[in-house]
Amino acid sequence: MYTKPSNGSPFRRARVASRMFRTYCVAVLAACAVAIGLPLQAPAAAAENGYRLSGPYTQNNLAIYLIHRESRNAGLAPITLAEAMKRGFVKVVETGSVSRLKVRNLGDREVFIQSGDIVKGGKQDRVLLTSLIIPPNSGFIPIGAFCVEQGRWAPRGLEDVSVFSASAYRMPSRAGKIAIMKSMQREAPPEAGRIGSLEERWPGLRIRPGARRRTGSYYQGEVWQSVGMMQDALGRAVRTRVADERSRTSLQLSLENKRLASARAGYEKALGSLLEKHSDAVGYVFAVGGRLNSGDEFESAGLFRKLWSRQLKAAATEAIAEKGAQRREQPTLAEVAAFIDAARVAKPAGRAMPGGMNLETRVADGTYYMEARRRNGRWVHRNFVARYPEFAVPAR
Repeated sequence: MYTKPSNGSPFRRARVASRMFRTYCVAVLAACAVAIGLPLQAPAAAAENGYRLSGPYTQNNLAIYLIHRESRNAGLAPITLAEAMKRGFVKVVETGSVSRLKVRNLGDREVFIQSGDIVKGGKQDRVLLTSLIIPPNSGFIPIGAFCVEQGRWAPRGLEDVSVFSASAYRMPSRAGKIAIMKSMQREAPPEAGRIGSLEERWPGLRIRPGARRRTGSYYQGEVWQSVGMMQDALGRAVRTRVADERSRTSLQLSLENKRLASARAGYEKALGSLLEKHSDAVGYVFAVGGRLNSGDEFESAGLFRKLWSRQLKAAATEAIAEKGAQRREQPTLAEVAAFIDAARVAKPAGRAMPGGMNLETRVADGTYYMEARRRNGRWVHRNFVARYPEFAVPAR
């Protein structure tokens, strides 16, 4: 997107002068738009990567930036996991392992699972780690998972512990998303040796005596920590305990809290119809309090439209949790583009996934990146998460 010619060349000087002029023009147009009360619609050109950006579209401390491009798949969009489970097309079942579940598609349409989807029920509520296309009439396909309900391994009320009943929410924590990213990149834990110190960092974390530090178990601990922190932050924001008495550690049950749902309603009303005005939008990036958080891009506008309400619900939840945080100026379109593009120049690591999918991961100074591809090499989903503590944007 932002090609840098060699220092000191006449071409570079011309590019700099041209860029300064374009920046001035965009600033003038933006000022005019703000003055007459219009949202900033001017796209950030990203010709090298074939997309453009618009926004920010804001509500309180949440800012949404849309990614526009020509859809890569003009066919029928896959069914979402939430829709498939509701209609009984997909079965998500326990395997006896916390970190692995099985999925089966009983229908005649592809089903899309997105990394970060939460499934309710089983022996523990889980968050799914990878994005997958489950083909029609598939057999059971394994999928990695982290627990988002520490301590339970038994029925909850009248729920069937062998299967999962619904997928209405997504992981609403950047720290949790980072833990998922690190685990999928097989990033080594920061300390070597035995893992007894984890019990000090995360009270209540149950680890088998003598167990050695493993990447999966370490990042499971980080997910539990992120759940606890999110529950505390949401409780302060909505002034009630969101931890449910049925299972106090369940992120799923906390997200179902009625007062939290009421707080989300304002965000959903303001931004829920955004895609009706932007038919070519295939993804988004969001910022909370002026800090870039994360984003997702999908193979088609049709798939994005199906998933938008889930994405917005999760982003709004993060915004509510950070309601009291200090705010800063909203990121510019150029900064959002830099965030998206940062990891694409980093060295990729790829591996085969169940169901004929392939996974590519990258990590840059400011961005974690994960891309799910079909067997034919066409990507289905791209996910970018700002690295902790935050994405370092250039000084303005």
